[in-house]
Amino acid sequence: MNAVVKVKETPIFKLGENRQSQEARKVSVDDGFTAIPNELLFAIGKFGFTQRQFNLLIAVIQKTLSWHKEMDWISNSQICELVDLPDEQKASKTKQELVRMNVLIQKGNQIGLNLAVTDWKKADCTKGANIAQKMQKKLHKLCNSDCTKGANTKETITKEKINNTPLPPKGESAIADEQPQAVKCEQHSAKPEKIKSPPMDYQAVADLYNQANQNSGSRLPMVEKINDARRKGIKKLMAELREPSLECAELYFNALFASLRPFHTGENGGWVANFDWAIRPATVLKVREGAL
Repeated sequence: MNAVVKVKETPIFKLGENRQSQEARKVSVDDGFTAIPNELLFAIGKFGFTQRQFNLLIAVIQKTLSWHKEMDWISNSQICELVDLPDEQKASKTKQELVRMNVLIQKGNQIGLNLAVTDWKKADCTKGANIAQKMQKKLHKLCNSDCTKGANTKETITKEKINNTPLPPKGESAIADEQPQAVKCEQHSAKPEKIKSPPMDYQAVADLYNQANQNSGSRLPMVEKINDARRKGIKKLMAELREPSLECAELYFNALFASLRPFHTGENGGWVANFDWAIRPATVLKVREGAL
């Protein structure tokens, strides 16, 4: 006779046990705590940070005040891990927003909280939304043209002159034929005067770079001196813009700083981009194509 094994029917879980497992564990100062001054806590609550700014601020507090430090080196990957930001680029952008708002202080690779809460200033973060894309479009429109407008105008005028050349009065051609051959040769050999381009203001270009750098949070080294190598580099830069104007240079630098990634500011490897890198033709091309 075959033995039949019977499995006792038991519930998978008991209702009371399930409720206990779903109860949240209460946090305790015994597990560690951060001493945050009340004034700082109230200032954070009243300031009106965006959710992303608030999350990043908490990450900085965790890495500095929790360890009794004023400043510390915090990589973007650490910030993303601590506060669950989507990617390092957004972490870098949010961090620079807080630096411009004087909420965070940045010295080299180190960053910390500005405890002088009265120095904090609100900024319209939506104003800078998609700034890189807008700058790239404007740069492409104004400075990436083939400059064919002037050439086409010149060609049209030349054709009009050829087609509408007035006939000389009677007898005038005969007088011209009687002129000495030397006079004719002198008239035809006269070279048109070259139109001199205005001198390039190298310092003004460097100042535009410094201004764009400052507006972006001074993430790259400032230009202190213009030497011969940099003068040559500025000439190449203006040639790449196809229109050697300060307006085009300003648009380019704004687009450049709006496109910077953590790699360019030394946050992931130690190398930091500078002015000499910014004025390279290869860099201009990458900014123009949105491939920096």
